Amino acid sequence: MLEIFANQATDAQFGILLRNARRRVGMTQRQLAEISTISVRAIRDLELERTRTPRIQTIRLLADALRLSKARRAELEAAAGPLAGEPLIDKVIAPPAPLGPIIGREREVTTLTDMLESNGHRLVNVVGMPGIGKTRVIHEVADALHQSGRMPAICVEAGGSPPNGEAPVGPRHTLIGRIADRLGCEPVLDDVVAVLAKSDILVTVDGRDLDQDDEQALRLLLHRAPGLRVLYETCEIPPTLGDPIFSVFPLAIPDSCDGGDADFARYPAVEFLRSCAVQLFPATGTNSDVTAAIACISWHLDGIPRALEAAASWLLLYEPAQLLDTAAGPPVTLATALVNTDNSLIDWLDRTMAALPVKDAEALRRLVEADPWTVEQAVDLLGGPAAGALRAIRKLRTLGLVRRIDATDGAPPRFRVLNLVRHALRTGAVLSQRQPPRGVPEPLCLPGL
Repeated sequence: MLEIFANQATDAQFGILLRNARRRVGMTQRQLAEISTISVRAIRDLELERTRTPRIQTIRLLADALRLSKARRAELEAAAGPLAGEPLIDKVIAPPAPLGPIIGREREVTTLTDMLESNGHRLVNVVGMPGIGKTRVIHEVADALHQSGRMPAICVEAGGSPPNGEAPVGPRHTLIGRIADRLGCEPVLDDVVAVLAKSDILVTVDGRDLDQDDEQALRLLLHRAPGLRVLYETCEIPPTLGDPIFSVFPLAIPDSCDGGDADFARYPAVEFLRSCAVQLFPATGTNSDVTAAIACISWHLDGIPRALEAAASWLLLYEPAQLLDTAAGPPVTLATALVNTDNSLIDWLDRTMAALPVKDAEALRRLVEADPWTVEQAVDLLGGPAAGALRAIRKLRTLGLVRRIDATDGAPPRFRVLNLVRHALRTGAVLSQRQPPRGVPEPLCLPGL
């Protein structure tokens, strides 16, 4: 008998079963609420299927109040779905907790959180150059949503490689398999959908880790699991313009290094570089001259976190004032760490500039020679149809090759080409073919570091 009811429940809707059970015993929603201690509004939402995942405790209180038989109780629980017995947030492995405070990204975290919770966005492309801080912002959003209980979050990491270096194979290495590992279900699409179908949940993925099959699986998940939200990390502008793009830009830096701004420490890029440098050079937090040098290095390196981390590594050998002399020449030198472990930022800048269409590349070259400019000034400088100039400026800005200088006193915002890009275009150099600082040997290449 139980098996018959369970089979029938696979096609039954929870709300219909609850309403029929209430009417069979002649109760109103208010009477059921008084007996079960569940609110009238909650009962109404359950009957209208407005609640995706009823709690097991709620179902038990309602079943007791309705004096359901064992078979009817099993039917109601089966209709509630496979996770009715336990909130999804209690089953999901928590995302990795941030190891330290986030610096200068509070606005990005708040905006992304609002997009996911309030604005109905289900797939958001988080775009920015390597090392700009996309992963840090995404993990901060995921951790905040998960720890607050507002939305469970799964941070999908790379699938990993077998010891022999061959490409990972098998269902557990696919996107669906990695999500299934966090959910504790089988690594097949239907099982993952069954878990997610009635729940709000955030999944974060890095586009570099996905192949075409993974991309297709992600689209199917979004189609079949209406509560799913995805933060999709990428270094490239996605071709599907229908998905919102959230660009992560460099940290704020002083307008210049001419000494006109004595309050250097208030800028997030300066605070970030000081936090990276203080272990190797403790005076960064107390000496005003050192703080000024740190601020100017931050300016030359455009406030890009990975470039700032790389510059901090050179403090093993040099003081900030000596590094500033190098940054004022070819700043790309300091953007590569002393221990040469990751050149993805420099490679990306080279590749991105080389791949620009002719018109966009010409626009970038013209803007390099301009002082900080407003959009109107840039349109005049580029000449030609205003629409074409605006498209080129927007693309350069979205890619991150152009940074914003915050406006003051209600003035329109101004923009400037990145210093790293300016040097490369002015000298015709390939950024990855950088030279070490004067008197410093080539960066060490230590195996395993």
